[in-house]
Amino acid sequence: MSPNDGYLPYWLVFTSILALAHSIICYIASPQTSLKQFSGPNHPPPTPLLAHIYGIKNVYTALIRLYAAMNVGNRELYDLALLTYVGVLFMSVTEMFVWKTMRGKEAAFPLFNAGVGLVWMIGMRGWYVGA
Repeated sequence: MSPNDGYLPYWLVFTSILALAHSIICYIASPQTSLKQFSGPNHPPPTPLLAHIYGIKNVYTALIRLYAAMNVGNRELYDLALLTYVGVLFMSVTEMFVWKTMRGKEAAFPLFNAGVGLVWMIGMRGWYVGA
């Protein structure tokens, strides 16, 4: 990351740190704690397996974003990082409205976080990767 890269790489690192922190929580805390966001009317039973799967998903998300932050001009990494935000939005919206495993209160932070990242990355794509 260079100072000429703007602030987007820092956002990618910030959201990577959040994802990695939640991954750690998914492995060291109880499933009830690490899966608290899934507390809607149809929430699944919080099991260690579900917490670990969710934690690994966050590790992959964080690694993609970290690599993209370090190579923000790489079109493929940029697009993969952008897709991680699409994935979070898709998951949160479907869990909230289709499966009803999340409530609005628990979905607010992931929706905001992914929404900001997605809008920012779409808006700045031409500047970073020239397309």
